[in-house]
Amino acid sequence: MLDAVLLFREALYGALVIALACSVLGVYVVLRRIVFVGAALAQLSSAGIALALFLSGYGAMAALGAHPVALALVVTLAGALFFGVEGGGRGPVPPDATIGVTYAVAAAAGILLVAKAATGEAHDIFLQGNILSITRTDTLVLLGVSIPVLLVHLLFYKEFLFVSFDRETARTLGYRVGGWNLLLYLTLGLVIAFAMQFAGVMLVFNFLVLPAVTGLLLARGMAGVFAWSVGSAILAAVIGFTLSVPYDLPTGPAIICVSGLLALLAWGIRALRR
Repeated sequence: MLDAVLLFREALYGALVIALACSVLGVYVVLRRIVFVGAALAQLSSAGIALALFLSGYGAMAALGAHPVALALVVTLAGALFFGVEGGGRGPVPPDATIGVTYAVAAAAGILLVAKAATGEAHDIFLQGNILSITRTDTLVLLGVSIPVLLVHLLFYKEFLFVSFDRETARTLGYRVGGWNLLLYLTLGLVIAFAMQFAGVMLVFNFLVLPAVTGLLLARGMAGVFAWSVGSAILAAVIGFTLSVPYDLPTGPAIICVSGLLALLAWGIRALRR
């Protein structure tokens, strides 16, 4: 079994980088109750990849075919800006409805664009993700994106927490709540845009939600929530990956199922503590 896993060790390293970055940002996603913003941004990223394939297939901006993440990044960051300003709420339309509309339209547009792209069928895997295809270069790119984002969150840990959970007090004390809120969304969009092309919508969404839920169930303080979230994401990635390769299982769903089991175990432990 170990030999089979080691054949895909570069993919495992890439999965661990995605698990680490998404599980840290996922704590804010879950606690701020913007879970579906993560899903909507992931769908926007997939729509950006589909648009790049569509345009390159018809000779327009041919370079996008080799680097679809460039357009995915633009589309995802545009979505992050949209949601980061006033929570995506506009007039009489509630923010959660705006998120739902974005998710549905982006998902449909991605499917239509791939269906009509000259090379679309061969690249469906971009939308679903194929974590086993990650190479050493891909892992270095993921590290190049994730390390600066995580450093920003480490340096401004107190600011992000403060403006996330007590906005009025933060505003009273002179914090630029809108600016910090926008920075959080932009870092989230940046990580999602790069992780999406390898992990797919479902696995990215999993790493943004389930590890943070596990952390909230087990930890007694915020530092513990982050630690448990990262730990459970790494553990799920390693176990799911290790089981999927020798038993020829889809890697993403295997990791998600392990994440779900860890969350269920955490719920049981919390229940026993009471």
